[in-house]
Amino acid sequence: MLNIEILKGTRLNAIGRAAAMCWISLGDLIEIESRSGLRTVGQYALDVDCPWRIRCNSKILLASTDMFEPASTHQHDETFEWDIQGNNLFDERVAMLCNNEPTITVQSIELSSTNDLKIIFSNNYILEVFVCGSTDVEQWRLFEHKESKDDFVVTGCGLVKN
Repeated sequence: MLNIEILKGTRLNAIGRAAAMCWISLGDLIEIESRSGLRTVGQYALDVDCPWRIRCNSKILLASTDMFEPASTHQHDETFEWDIQGNNLFDERVAMLCNNEPTITVQSIELSSTNDLKIIFSNNYILEVFVCGSTDVEQWRLFEHKESKDDFVVTGCGLVKN
């Protein structure tokens, strides 16, 4: 099984979303084959399907519910659709966050007894992921982009052994 400590010292490449799931790209950039052709991605990916936030000190910069709030350009738009890329506050803030920062690296990682995840980055940014279910539904997953499936998967019931 993938050890989450492998992320220490890795670079934050990008943050994005697929519908309401947040994905975070970390590590050296590599090329992988996808359905749409060759893509450049980080060596590691963190997919988060539960509540999370990124904060700097006591200020929350980005959070999971931002996906359901309109971007500043759609504040008074009655036709707001959160799932269209670029429409929501998450899309707006993540673009500012990722485009305005120098290289950001993982400094330390903490995992609570309930598998809540805390990643502390070099610029005082902290990612906090909160497991919020009590069933075997996946909450978050760390994986390496390679052929073997050696994922670190957390559900409300705990860590899934691959």
